[in-house]
Amino acid sequence: MTEFQTGTPSVRQIQGFIKEATEVELKLITNDLLIGRIRWQDQDCLCFLDEADQPIIIWHHAIAYIKPKNGAGGNRSLQVFESHEVMSAE
Repeated sequence: MTEFQTGTPSVRQIQGFIKEATEVELKLITNDLLIGRIRWQDQDCLCFLDEADQPIIIWHHAIAYIKPKNGAGGNRSLQVFESHEVMSAE
């Protein structure tokens, strides 16, 4: 069984959405767009509550993207970091 990697940025980002009950847009690889909140996640799936508070279990590999609805996200809004490391050839 795969261990749940709680230290990875994607897991921490989703945990922030859960903790802050952030409304998100979740797009599936089928092109379906869901709007609601994430209730929990584990190493394989997440539980998504749609606008009618109906729970939907979604496999991670079925997700194209997750983003805060209308730029919401509070202190945990999506951030992009670039690393510019130069390796010396010694």
